[in-house]
Amino acid sequence: MTARHVMALRNALWGPDILVAPGVYDALTGVLVEQSGFHCAYVSGANIAYSQLGRPDIGLMGLREIADQIAKIAGRIKIPLVVDGDNGHGNALSVIRTVKEYERAGAAAIQLEDQALPKRCGHLKGKALVSADEMVGKLRAALDARDDMLIIARCDAIAVEGFEAAIERAERYVEAGADMLFVEAPEN
Repeated sequence: MTARHVMALRNALWGPDILVAPGVYDALTGVLVEQSGFHCAYVSGANIAYSQLGRPDIGLMGLREIADQIAKIAGRIKIPLVVDGDNGHGNALSVIRTVKEYERAGAAAIQLEDQALPKRCGHLKGKALVSADEMVGKLRAALDARDDMLIIARCDAIAVEGFEAAIERAERYVEAGADMLFVEAPEN
């Protein structure tokens, strides 16, 4: 089922139209997004933390809890899921497990960020980053671990190191093989 979703996601991403992926956090919100005519959904780690714990996105949700939510959503809808993989829940070895678990649960794409532990929502202050070298290692681990899913490299460096440093990091992530980039919080 995931291979079909990955192909549908690839086709939508490289098609002529802008792809909108509303955030979901459970099967009901997934159904609402699908019934509204969207072609994919984004499983938001922040939204899962808010809805499950009533807490902000500060790394409290574990890999297993999120994988379980992905499986519940994917089991109910037919559109592809892009999933927030946080920072892979640790080092490169943790990234391998995260990719395998999320892909098994039904994710068509995973977004991995370059934040250090403890991670924070990208919109919150006080973020710290892993080195660009460590993130490249995590991305290579993700690429090796996946069967078919897309790997999205998220760069949170603008708030910490500035715009130019973020672009340098993003270029390294593309060179490492990331399928897509998400540079967090550009101002213009």
